Amino acid sequence: MSEVIDIFPAYRDYLQPARFKVAYGGRGSAKTRTFATLLVTNVLYFGWRVVCFREIMESIQDSVYQEIVAEIDRRGLTDRFDILKTEINCPVSGGCFRFSGIRANASRLNTQKLKGFANFDAAWLEEANPVSAESWNALIPTMRKDGSEIWVSFNPENPLEDTYQRFVADPKYPAEKDGRAYAVIRKINFTDNPRFPKELRDDADLMRQSDPELYRYVYLGEPVADNALSIIKPAWIEAAKDAHLHIANFPTGGGRIGGMDVSGGVEGDVAAPKSNDPNALAWRYGSILSGLEEWQDENPNAAAAHAYAVASREKLDSIQIDDIGVGASVPGELRRLQAEAKACGMTFEGWTASETPDQPKREYQPGKTHGDMFANRKAQGWGMLADRFRNTWQARNGLPFDAEKLISIPAGLPLRDKLQAELSQPRRESVNGRMKVESKASLKKRGIPSHNLADAVVMAFAPGTQPARFDMRKML
Repeated sequence: MSEVIDIFPAYRDYLQPARFKVAYGGRGSAKTRTFATLLVTNVLYFGWRVVCFREIMESIQDSVYQEIVAEIDRRGLTDRFDILKTEINCPVSGGCFRFSGIRANASRLNTQKLKGFANFDAAWLEEANPVSAESWNALIPTMRKDGSEIWVSFNPENPLEDTYQRFVADPKYPAEKDGRAYAVIRKINFTDNPRFPKELRDDADLMRQSDPELYRYVYLGEPVADNALSIIKPAWIEAAKDAHLHIANFPTGGGRIGGMDVSGGVEGDVAAPKSNDPNALAWRYGSILSGLEEWQDENPNAAAAHAYAVASREKLDSIQIDDIGVGASVPGELRRLQAEAKACGMTFEGWTASETPDQPKREYQPGKTHGDMFANRKAQGWGMLADRFRNTWQARNGLPFDAEKLISIPAGLPLRDKLQAELSQPRRESVNGRMKVESKASLKKRGIPSHNLADAVVMAFAPGTQPARFDMRKML
């Protein structure tokens, strides 16, 4: 069987042997697909044994397993490979793909497991930007077979990350050594992809107009500076001020939905001690943020009673409640209070920040699902709220926008200034290429207080219960 492998010109240098083969840049450059094509070819025709690493791999879904399977299927090679649940073998050549995390967890290297790959021909690190210096220093000497190669592909996140420093900002490896290629390091962007899809081209053009900084990061592969890491930019938040009064045909329908952040300890830690963080409640009527409250009360049942009184007064349809740790009892207490009052009409749903994103297989953007983009439900909520703010900024600046994804914050809303400060503080982080929100513990280390109001707003606008629509004009 013979094949003609079509490789874009930007990737021709990777066809030669080299110790390091590094491709970095923005979205749509075909880095992942091209590396998958080349490595499947080497496994099939040259019997390569390839290990595909991630910094931390909790399951096979965190790896490039699906990309390898898709490449094999695309080329009609399924009869040449044995595709198992956690590994892929090629009986005709003796080659294989294995998948592993470099670290067992954030604090411990998989030292013994790494030793098992010493005789492999290549290691591929996809989404390599979060790989730490300690991990690199353990992995590189592990790949010790004569002629073995280390393939690295990533979209830069932070200019201070070791991967970016090691291969781009302050390269540690020469381009040539002993008369042969040693480190092939190329920046490759969508402009190098002759098959760049129209859907992504349209998205890139709109982003370049609406947010040049984000465009440079997403599509040109430029790492963001610390002051540009915020998920929601202050300018976007400012654009949402009284947006319903400034944007023609601002949608007037929608549900009365609330979000509640319950006072407690460090997020995700049930055993953490109580904190001085306030409880926070936010509610919206359609796309207009209509109310904010915060109050001190570390008794979750008392906090539930306060929230129930507000929800009844505002005639809310539903509330999504942070149910991690001390908040776990609040949805049930709200339902009990409703039953005791012999009332109906409201629903109270727990909202667990660490859970899988809502509808993870739903398309978020062309070629990417919500599960591909977001590490958990909290990241999804913050990411989609950021989309609303950016979309509103576009609308206020005469750019194309989606009328169904706007947000307005009335100028006279109590606690508005505090909310604006909280919304712009958390930074965007990345876990295996998926967005993650900077933790409250990390914010605390930077001297920034907890963003309870902002989290309540995130929950009010997050995917979840969608009650019946009503006529907003009656509320204004």
